Amino acid sequence: MSIEIGEKSLIFKRFLSVVYGLSDSDVEAFLRIIKSTAGKDVDSIASELGISKSRASLILKKLADAGLIEKQKTAQSKGGRPKYIYYVAKAELKQKLLEKAEESCKDLSDIISNMLS
Repeated sequence: MSIEIGEKSLIFKRFLSVVYGLSDSDVEAFLRIIKSTAGKDVDSIASELGISKSRASLILKKLADAGLIEKQKTAQSKGGRPKYIYYVAKAELKQKLLEKAEESCKDLSDIISNMLS
């Protein structure tokens, strides 16, 4: 029995929601950053998700605090607040997510065993 791509995507989204406490918007922003080759800024995430820049900022901060994305200051010619590009370091992220999945499955196995013994 093989799992279809749509099912894999759903399982991955649920994993992110449960393990990292992410909302649907958080997960969508994260997936868009993963798929981006150049990274995303607050403006592009806000525009793509149809949310305010302040909401997009909060989502990106949550993802960065969870260690799922990284940020890099952009070169800026004018003054004001610095702008950041958010991106993923795919090799490191893959390893982190694999470790988290293994840990979560072990925890779940222990809980099931203890509840039913």
